Amino acid sequence: MRALVTGASGFIGSTLIEELGTLGFDVHALMRKTSIADNLDGLKYQRVEGDLSDFESLKRAVKEVDYVFHLAGATFAKDRAAYFKHNAEGTRRLAEAVAEARPGLTRFVYVSSLAAAGPARSSEPRIESDENHPVSAYGESKLQGEKDLLKFKSIYPISIVRPPMVYGPKDKATFLFIQTIARNLMPLFRGSTPDGHKYYSAIHVKDLCRGIVQAGVASLDKVPSGEVFYLTGDHVTTYEGLMTTIAEQMNRDPLKIKIPKFALTVGAITLTGVGRILNKTFSLNMDKLNEVLADYWICSNQKAKNVLGFTPEYDLASGMANAIEWYKRQKWI
Repeated sequence: MRALVTGASGFIGSTLIEELGTLGFDVHALMRKTSIADNLDGLKYQRVEGDLSDFESLKRAVKEVDYVFHLAGATFAKDRAAYFKHNAEGTRRLAEAVAEARPGLTRFVYVSSLAAAGPARSSEPRIESDENHPVSAYGESKLQGEKDLLKFKSIYPISIVRPPMVYGPKDKATFLFIQTIARNLMPLFRGSTPDGHKYYSAIHVKDLCRGIVQAGVASLDKVPSGEVFYLTGDHVTTYEGLMTTIAEQMNRDPLKIKIPKFALTVGAITLTGVGRILNKTFSLNMDKLNEVLADYWICSNQKAKNVLGFTPEYDLASGMANAIEWYKRQKWI
């Protein structure tokens, strides 16, 4: 079994390559010439140079593989056009390359995002049949990538998975929370919910990668082409619960600092302006503010459990303990 992984050098992509390796896959990692492969140290894979903007390189990359696991994309970008260039146009171009060079593909798995669907409207977690309403350009671009890919579902089998917040070893996003707690600070954001909490689904990267593989190797009679799955842990947490769990796993009692919404808005406006001047992208900007202000980033894994046999191994406490131990070994904290 030969699999192509895009976004291979990222923390999810590298973890997926590790998972595929344990299952006996011959892994090809699509990487740009400038990609740094530090996350892949010690893993068995074949580097394939290519770029989502280069159609001919994509045709060469997919020509002899059995599976495509598409993770590459932009989580942060300077503007809407950049999001769509990477997440929608790049996905469409890869889908076209498979249709032309490898129409006999066993399955194409696209790792999209809960952001493509948007937040839930209430405390009832999202399910796959709910109407999509992304609140950011990032989410809109991921949803457009899904739509463009699904145009090929009659040519080769396709599965789409939508993770919520992903955390674990090598992750630099949720590490910012851990780093803040390590400094004995706990910034808290109040939601607009009746109890004032903000709610999140989350999944450990190893659980996510197991689910991605399950979506890839499932038979067509079990998982028809075009199916969408939310891959998440079993429990919903509040933002304060997330931060408290991190503090407990680090044996810290941090100072709690309440951050008002207007401060987030001012910060987003400022960083967006600075980013335009410096041609730089910050993790907080006006587009990401739309995601930050939403209160219910929650989804259900029941379909994945019923159809794929998906079972998360980690709860939030054990997953954070695993991540924190890795950060300590690597001397990140």
